Amino acid sequence: PRSVFEGTKYMFSAADVPVNFPIGQHLEMSFLKCPPKQLYFGCLKESNSGGGETSLCDFRKVYQDLDPALRHKFEAKKVCYSRTHGKIGDKWTVDVGAMLSWAQMFGTSDRQEVESICKEEDAPEVQWVGPNKDTFFQEWKDDACQHHP
Repeated sequence: PRSVFEGTKYMFSAADVPVNFPIGQHLEMSFLKCPPKQLYFGCLKESNSGGGETSLCDFRKVYQDLDPALRHKFEAKKVCYSRTHGKIGDKWTVDVGAMLSWAQMFGTSDRQEVESICKEEDAPEVQWVGPNKDTFFQEWKDDACQHHP
């Protein structure tokens, strides 16, 4: 989970978790149809408790190092993404995405506004699931590999 900086739309904190919490290697917002083409890193306040480093990974190299048969399998089968955010974030999980409620994730508690944001980002249709139909859910298949422009 991260926080958006006030007055911006796409400027986020690195992570709103304790510095010792592991954050796995990932491609920033790769689930979007148009993920960011560039990322910028900065430090506004140094960590007083140690940690806080941002590790980087060249996923082009990871892709090149994969066995060609596995690359072909990814390309043929694609990848299935799912996003689930409850009405209340899950505080006792290792899934950093599930730590935020959908209202926190989208900065609004208005379901129609959440659906509009997703539509604007060309994201899959939102489903409201669960016993009270108050859990945000999206699921879709997409290409497993994207070439950076």
